[in-house]
Amino acid sequence: MLEEFKDIDTIVYRQLYNGLKKLSHAYLFNLNNNVYAEDMIMSFVKSIMCKYHTDKEEYNNCYVCKRIDDGNFPDLKRIYPDGMWIKKEQLDELQQTFSTKPIESLRRCYIIYEVDKLNKSAANSLLKFLEEPGENIVAILLTNNINAVLDTIRSRCQIITFCKNKVEDYITYNNIIKNKTLNKLCFTVFKINNQTDINEYHELFLNNVIKFIQYYEENGIKILMHIKEYFYDNFKEKEEILKFFDYLVLFYSDLLNYKIYKHVTYYDDYIKLIDAICNKNDTKKLINKINVILDKEKLVKSNANTNLLIDGMIIDMEA
Repeated sequence: MLEEFKDIDTIVYRQLYNGLKKLSHAYLFNLNNNVYAEDMIMSFVKSIMCKYHTDKEEYNNCYVCKRIDDGNFPDLKRIYPDGMWIKKEQLDELQQTFSTKPIESLRRCYIIYEVDKLNKSAANSLLKFLEEPGENIVAILLTNNINAVLDTIRSRCQIITFCKNKVEDYITYNNIIKNKTLNKLCFTVFKINNQTDINEYHELFLNNVIKFIQYYEENGIKILMHIKEYFYDNFKEKEEILKFFDYLVLFYSDLLNYKIYKHVTYYDDYIKLIDAICNKNDTKKLINKINVILDKEKLVKSNANTNLLIDGMIIDMEA
């Protein structure tokens, strides 16, 4: 429920809470890399679409909210960059999908991630859609670079800006992410390895992840010239790629903890490597890398082009 975030960002909470009383047709969220922003926004989206949003007991068991979490609710559409850009075809498909009435909810909602990455023709399509939104359609636009969003798009949205996190917020959130990731990894490893030795599988997979991290941290963007050897030869199926991201999240979370507290939770066998990487990266850089990894993991789940996605991840981690 939205109330869970009351003390996270009180200004944004009030804006969203008041927004439920009188909805705007379009919201542009300036995320400011806030680690709680997307969770808070999704709670707002659920409140828009779920009739139980004021009833905590019903809300937690609501089939609409569960299907939104699972990504299979027909009245909610998510759009991510297809490679480096969001393309006109994606916006055309959205408008076609939303040309009919809501299927199961009172309204329809679409979320565009990294809206600053619209190409020119896609931006024009979105602009037209914002000007003529249709009945009971709510637009949610997300960006960490609001200055790169066209003025014509900004002027047609209610802009909501999240506060920037303190380092302590990242540590707290990273611990939450690590716990979720660990639970997911345990399930996945046992699921995949019914017929193989789990320890052997884990060791091989982990070694490949470590080789990727070590080469990248030593050579930076030059890894793109050897990306087949360090990524594509080792992580081929979607499930393997998702697990690669899980291992990556845990490793870089350990890096951040070590940088601040000199403490490692999961990768203590690689303490020399962790120490060397931390000496080359400041706290801000590590936080950026974690955010990039989490963002790209979402794109994998949305079936984005893996080649462009990995290239984009390396480039963004170096930014």
